[in-house]
Amino acid sequence: MYNLIVAIISFTEFLITYNFFTQIGEKKRQTYKCIILGAILFESCAIVNIMLSNTVWINAIYNTIIYAVFGIMCFNIKPNKVIFYSIILNVICGALEFATIFLISVVTKTQPDVYLEKINFLIIDIAISKSLYLFTCLLLAKVIKKDKVGIKIPIGLFMYPLIVVATLLIFWKISTEYIIQSQLQIILSIISMMLFVSIIVLFIIYQHSLERENDLHLLQNEIEKIEIEKSYYDILEKQNENLLIYAHDAKKHLSMIKSLNTNPQIEKYIGTMTDQLKIYSNTCHSGNHTLDVIIGRYVTECEIKNIDFSFDLHLANFKYIDDYDLVTILGNVLDNAIEAVEKSEEKIIILLTEHRNTYDVLIISNSCDIHPVANNKELKTTKQNKTMHGMGIKSVLKTLKKYNSDLEWEYDSVKNVFTLTVAFLRPE
Repeated sequence: MYNLIVAIISFTEFLITYNFFTQIGEKKRQTYKCIILGAILFESCAIVNIMLSNTVWINAIYNTIIYAVFGIMCFNIKPNKVIFYSIILNVICGALEFATIFLISVVTKTQPDVYLEKINFLIIDIAISKSLYLFTCLLLAKVIKKDKVGIKIPIGLFMYPLIVVATLLIFWKISTEYIIQSQLQIILSIISMMLFVSIIVLFIIYQHSLERENDLHLLQNEIEKIEIEKSYYDILEKQNENLLIYAHDAKKHLSMIKSLNTNPQIEKYIGTMTDQLKIYSNTCHSGNHTLDVIIGRYVTECEIKNIDFSFDLHLANFKYIDDYDLVTILGNVLDNAIEAVEKSEEKIIILLTEHRNTYDVLIISNSCDIHPVANNKELKTTKQNKTMHGMGIKSVLKTLKKYNSDLEWEYDSVKNVFTLTVAFLRPE
């Protein structure tokens, strides 16, 4: 029974540690992989504890190493920070175990080592100490990561662990002052453990719901942004159409003036104006007005930011893609490309289209000096506040599913070039 309890303690510490690291950093592995790896690592602590008869100093050192290994292997947190937090967590965990023993001794007026006499006392002691440990880790996480939206927990929710601790103290008092049957002792032990487990489950569910709510909020913001951009593109399209008509007529008028003119200086001046109008007229004419306006916008933005932006859309104009969806896809990927290029020494973006069997393929290559961050091949944002960013690529992936399409990416670390490829199944 003691060995089983030790195994449960190690698993409990794993859950609390996993929750702590999840709140202060981003997972670098899938959730189920983190859980399997963490469970194996932390249960090795139980094995060491049992084999060495609970030698305190060895447990403390080994547990700290396991905390650090788990944090480094499963989370995108700097190793020096992981090691520091691992030491802090281990110190807090040990200190609370001793504090709980003396707290119980004072409140219930019993000897500090009474928990060694009966298994139900040991279970209550563990439930209290780990409840306090979870409570402390939650507070510590809030201090470390104040700006993370997903861990804003109401103060009232913290009252539950305190109520559970008070209840467990009452159980202890009952067990020491009254002679109770062994069956009732087992029932109290089970209730004590269930109360503690309920604390962990409550906070995990609440945190998960907050993250989902936060993702929904960010997705709504992304939709609003796209709707605003679509309205903006509609206005630009109308203006662009009017300017194209003007440019077309102006070229004819200039041609007529040139034919009537006899002054060579005026002829040279008119020739320069005509060339400029040709350049404007040839910006992008793919046959898809929305695509032309989108490209026109980014041509202008890249000129302002001194980015070399070249494109070739003569093989596909994606007219079968809804305008709203086209804004979502191209807007997000080109925004990401510009953001990466601005941080790069070379400033180049190349947008191409090609045919591959029954697919129209969009290829976007850009200079990128920072290696992209990915989790299971899914791109991750490199911005500081990750909960407030990274929705753009999720929005693109969601939109591509409507067209049975997906994206692939690769990074050339020698040339420092990031390439994103999107394949659309051509409608029959």
